[in-house]
Amino acid sequence: MRAMISPTCPSAVPSTSAPPRRASRTVTSRRSAAWRSRAVALDPFADPAPPREDLPDSDWCERVVVGRGSKHSDHEGDTLVVRAFTREDVPDVAALLLGSGMSGFPTERRTLEVYLAGAIGAFPFGTYLVGVLNGEVVATVGVSFNADTRRKFTTLAPPVDEAYLSDLTVLEERRGGGLGVAMLRGAEAFARAMKSDEMWLHVALKKPKVCALYADNGYSVAGIDPGLFGWRGRLLMRRKMFE
Repeated sequence: MRAMISPTCPSAVPSTSAPPRRASRTVTSRRSAAWRSRAVALDPFADPAPPREDLPDSDWCERVVVGRGSKHSDHEGDTLVVRAFTREDVPDVAALLLGSGMSGFPTERRTLEVYLAGAIGAFPFGTYLVGVLNGEVVATVGVSFNADTRRKFTTLAPPVDEAYLSDLTVLEERRGGGLGVAMLRGAEAFARAMKSDEMWLHVALKKPKVCALYADNGYSVAGIDPGLFGWRGRLLMRRKMFE
């Protein structure tokens, strides 16, 4: 899996768990911004809202220094470049998702690729991020910032105006080396660039190691859906993006 690395990425940052402090300047919350946009939409004579200029563009990327993995340290000290996926990345992202064993997206490769290609235009409010290591796409994760760019939930629905993370996966042969945590850090950096106060996610109860990974990286349980007789039970977890 080969990919271009954007030359505009900032210097690499360590894959640490502590969230940064919010900048001293006043940042309008997404909830209040969403409320105002709804109020404007109710007025048929109002001017259209101007496009947001403080959100990341398609060249956004984050360099994350990989820490020690849970199983090996082969990638410790390497730099993972996290950026939004492009049309050229669609086959790699499809392969990662199909190889993850997760559900919630088309299982036929061609159908999934068509679905992913159609999602590119939703940036920045919904996108898949890719993790590139030495020119190779080795990980991906979905991030969403409104109800239109995520699945519909009948239980444990996260706030529609906060960041939501899904489908985090790493190439099977590279798992256990810290790339998953580095990818999570990259997704959190994107959420901060989108001015989100919190990141939310679901994790299956049948995956205790994944639950522990998120807990170890600052996520707390916000809700529990035990499922039907333990089938498809899951947690809703969240983490603040700023202190």
